[in-house]
Amino acid sequence: MDQVLEKKINLLVRLANADGHFDVTEKAFIKDLLAARGVNHRELNEAVPKDSLKDIHTIVDKEQALYWALQLTKADGIIHPAELAFCKAAAFRLKFLPEVVDAYTNKELPAFDVFKEEVEPYRTFTL
Repeated sequence: MDQVLEKKINLLVRLANADGHFDVTEKAFIKDLLAARGVNHRELNEAVPKDSLKDIHTIVDKEQALYWALQLTKADGIIHPAELAFCKAAAFRLKFLPEVVDAYTNKELPAFDVFKEEVEPYRTFTL
């Protein structure tokens, strides 16, 4: 698993645990992402570092990381306040205004290409 994917998966695992319950649908979402990238989910425990999210700002494709985080927040059908808070903190570290999470909390996520365009106004600065 490459470093960028490790950082994204680390973000997702931490987000899934934010409410104290790593739901089976959240696990399935992460496993599917890994499988789509040719990574066996059994590598997850060895690959995901147990450190903080301090380096997620170095992820190149920040929109994708944010998109995945928003998808995971909704994966189990319950939008938990702790997950929202974590997702907002992650959005901020990804250089987006935390309000971007509020904008997508109660609406369906669009296709990724549309999402990339819609989140531009929420950037905290131009890359």
